[in-house]
Amino acid sequence: MSEETDSQLLGITKYQLFCVLAASISSVNTGWNIAVPNIPNDIISKCAVALKHNINGLPSCVPVSSYIWGLAVGSHALGALIGANACMWFADKYGRRFVLLYSNVIGIVSAILVGLAVNIDMLISGRVIAGIAQGAANGTFSCYVTEVTTPRARNSLAAMTQMAVIVGQMLGIVCSLGMLRPPLWRVLFSLTGAFCIASFLILPLCTESPKWLITKGKLDKAQKGLRRLRKGTDITREFEKMVAETQNSGDGNECTASLLDIVTNRTPENLRHQLLVASMSMVFQQASGISMLGFFSTTLFNTISSTGETKNFRPKLAQILSAVLFVVGMVSTFAGMLLATHVGRRTLMLAAHGAMCIFSVFLSLGSLLHLPALAITMSYLFFAVFFVGPGPIPWAIPSEITPTYAVGSMTAINNSVVYISAFISGLVFEPMLTAMGGYTFLLFAATNALAAVFFCLFLPETKSKHVADVVKVHSVGVHSVLQAKYKVDSRF
Repeated sequence: MSEETDSQLLGITKYQLFCVLAASISSVNTGWNIAVPNIPNDIISKCAVALKHNINGLPSCVPVSSYIWGLAVGSHALGALIGANACMWFADKYGRRFVLLYSNVIGIVSAILVGLAVNIDMLISGRVIAGIAQGAANGTFSCYVTEVTTPRARNSLAAMTQMAVIVGQMLGIVCSLGMLRPPLWRVLFSLTGAFCIASFLILPLCTESPKWLITKGKLDKAQKGLRRLRKGTDITREFEKMVAETQNSGDGNECTASLLDIVTNRTPENLRHQLLVASMSMVFQQASGISMLGFFSTTLFNTISSTGETKNFRPKLAQILSAVLFVVGMVSTFAGMLLATHVGRRTLMLAAHGAMCIFSVFLSLGSLLHLPALAITMSYLFFAVFFVGPGPIPWAIPSEITPTYAVGSMTAINNSVVYISAFISGLVFEPMLTAMGGYTFLLFAATNALAAVFFCLFLPETKSKHVADVVKVHSVGVHSVLQAKYKVDSRF
């Protein structure tokens, strides 16, 4: 019998892919909830189809001001902030799969609330609860992907968080086009429960994270799970390395670093650099201007495509443009997953933010000079480039540069930053666009330029690298990765 291949050299296996896809349903649901308020905005908040009336005891629309509607849109991110902070404590104590599985129960409750909402308070409450469920699951998912995949498989599958989110956004936008009239928008919002049910039925077929099982001293179960994930290969060296990483990190049988430990630098390694890079990657993700398209693409396209059409035609055109936008995003994310097998994380982040800076300038010019074709083209290019780098990579950064004992808390901090940023973006973008018009995009050009400079100085390359090797080199406080002594040479 031929000698088995070392599992560390393995790429993507069928069971690895199945587990990642099953766990990704929660992130698809996240994208769905981000997207569904986009197109029905005027129908729900401004009663654009008809004056408010009751259908089977439920109001046909919920008239509110633009500011309150912005709060309703951003409330999902506010809930996700709560879920993201709570999830890793549960994920560290009960397991990654546990959180992915049982967060669906909370999601089903949210589906009932938004589907039966009689006022804006119920709608916001339902979206906050949905955010809690998806914030918990989405944050755990990125950690789960890193822990069940090999370094080679992770090059592509690390982007699955963003891929799943953009698929959910695309589905939400496309379905919105056919479900605008009352009471169908209620069905649209409550379909989040269908994703939860599907996830709850499929996830029991997946293994728990072997790394988490090792931290709990469940070595036999960890070996069994790793064999299923690395079928047909020799797992001896990889398993021994996982156990050694846990012991060398001072884990014992528990994940010991809390959020406060990381923030105050009370950890075995100096994780200030990891904290800076992980947090700023999410700040720049949202400050790049992506939320203007994710939350308000219909509003934006109404603004920049307002020449030559009648008042009734413009929203229809804007809705179609929004739907196409998310199709572009999904294709771009898939292309980015393929590209990530050949190009480093750092290179992708630098190139993407630099390109987004340029596209933002031309988007501003197209808007200010009343050149809708230019502005719309730049919007599509901006969206496409985002999903190659700044979209997926920040989700993977904490678990690729942080030791096992601290990855849970670092992921929670990372998620907190992104959801706070997303909530603020959802709240202020529409008023900012109204006040600043086309000059808004020059602000985003500046933030993308700043992001490129930051990642050039501080983001380490993690492509095809073992987490332990990256941690060993970069756990020395804040430093510039341009210096030769901070290069990680080993791969396997």
